[in-house]
Amino acid sequence: MKPSTQHEIVHSRSERHSKRKKPKRLKKMLWIIIFILFILAGSTAGFMYGTPQGLSFRKMLVGSVLSTQHARYVKYMTFLLPQNEIDALKKLAKHPPTKQTTINQKTLPLDYKKKKQNQAIKVDTIETQNYTAKVLIIPDPTTVHLVPSQLKDQGQGLSDIIKENNGVAGINAGGFVDKGGTGSGGQVIGIVISEGKVLDVPSAGRDKAELVGAFLSDGQFITGNYSVNQLMKLGVTEAVSFGPQLIVDGKNQVTSSIDAAWGWAPRTAIGQAEDGKVVMIITDGRFYWNKTHRGASMSDMEHLMETYHVKNAISMDGGGSTTMINNGQLLLKPATQTSIGMRYLPNAWVVIPN
Repeated sequence: MKPSTQHEIVHSRSERHSKRKKPKRLKKMLWIIIFILFILAGSTAGFMYGTPQGLSFRKMLVGSVLSTQHARYVKYMTFLLPQNEIDALKKLAKHPPTKQTTINQKTLPLDYKKKKQNQAIKVDTIETQNYTAKVLIIPDPTTVHLVPSQLKDQGQGLSDIIKENNGVAGINAGGFVDKGGTGSGGQVIGIVISEGKVLDVPSAGRDKAELVGAFLSDGQFITGNYSVNQLMKLGVTEAVSFGPQLIVDGKNQVTSSIDAAWGWAPRTAIGQAEDGKVVMIITDGRFYWNKTHRGASMSDMEHLMETYHVKNAISMDGGGSTTMINNGQLLLKPATQTSIGMRYLPNAWVVIPN
């Protein structure tokens, strides 16, 4: 064994002396950390439960869970909101207030009809602290179609739906019953009309009104609470159920209560600008594609639509269903895990050139 040098002996003594001091320093540091955590917890609790902003934040947290396929777990969130308030949010999410779009008897602007053949689809990207948004601007609304999955009792990936219908771009559209959380996208919810043909009706029948987004044969986009029979009388060629409404006749339809009922999530929405262009918007969220992005609120989506002078707009299915493709490119990574990298959808809004 190598003998210890004088330097090593001194160093060893210094270590023993330091070790005797460490327990006291560690204990002191531990109490400081506990004190800081106590102050932070007190401040957070004061904000969360003692301010209007804190109440709004708690509601948004509950709404964020309500808008997922795991909404059943909201029953464990009564530490954030009492059960009666949670029930009120559930009711609002299921039956949001609606307003009928005023149908323009003059159809679309003449200048739009002259220019539409010379314009291409445009893609914008908007970055914020809480989400990334992708925006598709489609000059010709008559090229936008509601296209269903071609598989029986099974959804398809957006890429397949677009490819099989000779499309060039698109987004996810309506919702579906997801028993067991498998994401098969097979059992459609509500009304689905494609190329003037009624593909799905509410369980209550053709006279049961549902909140829809729809296109008339001239390319005019409308939204409101309509039955299948009413839509057919109006001359609707494409329609699907979902919601809530974002903008109707140029007026914001999103209230703080609507925001709370849906919380933050990846979002999909469709609308039409004053000049006839169709605007499709998606965002990421749930810390999936970007680990710092919680997602967008319905107010966020309404503000984005306002940026593009949208006159009528409605939200589509969000969360893991949110998907956008343009020219074969997936524009944001969907918040879901499947073998094809995107959720199986019951239908989609697809741009099919005339």
